[in-house]
Order: sequence, then C-alpha cells, then structure tokens
Amino acid sequence: MPLVALLPARRSLVPGRIVQIGLLLTLASSAGVVMGGAVEARAQQTTDAPCADTLDTAEQAYRNREYREAVSLASQCTDQAEVGEETAIRAYRLITLASLRQGALVQARSAVTKILEIDPEYTADPVNDPPSYDLFVSMVREDVRPETAAAPDADTTAEPEPEEDTTTTAVRSPEPESPTARFFVKPFGIGFSDYTGDMPSQTASHPFDFQEFSRGSGFPFVLHGELGYQFAPRWGLVLGIQVGNYPVIGYNTGTNDISDSWRYTPQLLARYAFGTIGESVVVYLDGGVNVTVGGRGTASTGVGPVLGAGVDVPLGSALSFYVESRFGATFPDDGVDGSAVDTGGAGASFDMVNQLLGIGLRIRFGGS
Repeated sequence: MPLVALLPARRSLVPGRIVQIGLLLTLASSAGVVMGGAVEARAQQTTDAPCADTLDTAEQAYRNREYREAVSLASQCTDQAEVGEETAIRAYRLITLASLRQGALVQARSAVTKILEIDPEYTADPVNDPPSYDLFVSMVREDVRPETAAAPDADTTAEPEPEEDTTTTAVRSPEPESPTARFFVKPFGIGFSDYTGDMPSQTASHPFDFQEFSRGSGFPFVLHGELGYQFAPRWGLVLGIQVGNYPVIGYNTGTNDISDSWRYTPQLLARYAFGTIGESVVVYLDGGVNVTVGGRGTASTGVGPVLGAGVDVPLGSALSFYVESRFGATFPDDGVDGSAVDTGGAGASFDMVNQLLGIGLRIRFGGS
C-alpha cells in the first residue's frame, strides 16, 4: 500500500521538473542574447578609438612627407561598416592627399570615388584643403556623375550618343602642387676658400693647389649665406653672399700688403634639384653670376659666372643639412687681385674666388 501510494506522487514530480528545466534554459538563453548584444555594442563603441589614433598617426606621417606610410595607415580605417561613414571619409581623404603628392592619380581617383559613394554630396573644404585637392574632387565628381535624365520636351526618338569609353579616358591631372615651402634661407654656412689667379713669379695657381694653407695672410675660409624662392618643385632662385679670406690674393694689389686678403662676393643663382628638396636626399646644381668687390691699391671689382653643386639632406619638415662647392670666375684679369701678369697659371685671363667645400644648415618656410 505505501508503494502504490508513492507511485502517483513520483509521476507528478516529472512534469514539474521538466517545467523547471525549461524555465532555466529560457533564462540562460535570454541572458546570453542580452550579454551578446552588450558585448557587440561595446565592441562597436570602441571600434572607432583605434582608428582615431591610427588616422592621427597617418596625418602626422603626411605632414612629415612620409606619404607611403600615410596611405598604409589610412587604408586600415576604410571599412565603413566597422568605422562609420565619417571616419571612412577621413581615411579616404588622407589617402587622396598622399596619393596626389606621390603622383599616384589612379589611387587618388579610387579614393575620391569611394568618398562619393559614401556621401554623393561631398565637397572639399576650401579653407583646410589644398586647391589641387578641391579641383581633383570636382573633376572626379564630373567623371562619375550619372547622366541626367532627358528633359520632358526632349526628342526621345533621337539616336542616343555613344557612351564614352572610360577604359581609355584618363583622369585629368590637376596642376602640380606648389612646393611645401616657398622660401628658404641659409643663415650661416662655412667652408674652405680658394683664390686662383696671378701669383708672384714662378708660382703656378690652380683651384686645388692648397697653397693658401701654408702661405699668405690667415686661414683660408669663407662664410656664405643665401635667401631663396622655390617657384617650382625642382627650381629655385637664390640670392647669396660669399665673404672670404683668400690668404694669397693680396700679393699683387699694389700696396705690398699681403694682409689685403678679404673679398666680398654677392651672387644671383638659379638652382635645379634632382628631386624635391626637403623630402629626401637630393643633389642640386647652381649657376648664375657673381660680383666680387674689396681689395686696395690696384684691385678693382670683378664680374663673372659662377657654378656650383651640392647635396641637401633633410633633417625635418623645415630643416636641411647641406654640403656644397662653388667656383666663381671674375673679369677683368686685373680686377680682384690687381694684376694681369701671366705666370703660367689659370689666372692668365681671369681670376677665381672659390668655395672648395662648404657645409651648413638651410631652413624652409612660407608654405602654400
């Protein structure tokens, strides 16, 4: 009798236990959904934070003229679904700017096209964006803009014009950007001086005889400064001044005073660089005219051509270190040294005041 009485009670426990288990599973499932949504929401909220730092670093790389690095960093933040529209547009804008600097027009056009896909009404900022970027965005918009619908009164029976073959139509290139820095100044440069001209009897003279180091008045050195204007990425106009002590130039000035050794040489030069100065190590050539004054007695003003060459090594966005040499001829022959005596040296028909080797710092400023 007790066993029979217990059986119904045991059967009644089974449905209750099933209900309890079902409730627990339902609660666990609901908690998982809620927790999963919270995690996803937190992940979405924090996705933009790394990209903000990445794009800040990319913009700094762009300002430092590290354009490939800027493109590489910005390309990590172009997934609109992950970073949002505003961040993706910022990344594509930076890619465009850096690509234009490198001359990569196809890459720049692709980036602008992505911007217009996100925001068809996008326009460049006329204050903060370079004019070339504004122009490029406008040109790409014209290329990708869909054809407008025909006017209501248009002749719809007319033969449609053939579509332009976009596979062979190149994107119009914007005007080359102005140099990052339009002006440059060399506040102080120093080098070894050399005079080549008419020397005392039986003494030959040429630019690399180095006799100034062993005779004459004082140490052979030259100070040099310049102010320049970069009117194209590779071309510049330079106004320079060379002040030097040429220890042996005073032998024949007519005063019998060897200490008459200082000469002053203003120079007007055109400079051509084999690359964009400030972005990498660049070799450059100088050519122009010089006027050399100074000296007593029979010395007079000399005028002539000047040629030079150098290497510019960027130390930062506005500072460079340079190494250069410069050679300046002067006419007439009896000008800067007061003598036209032919002693068998290079001074038979003209004289020279040279900077054999100079070093210094160059500062760029006044960017566009």
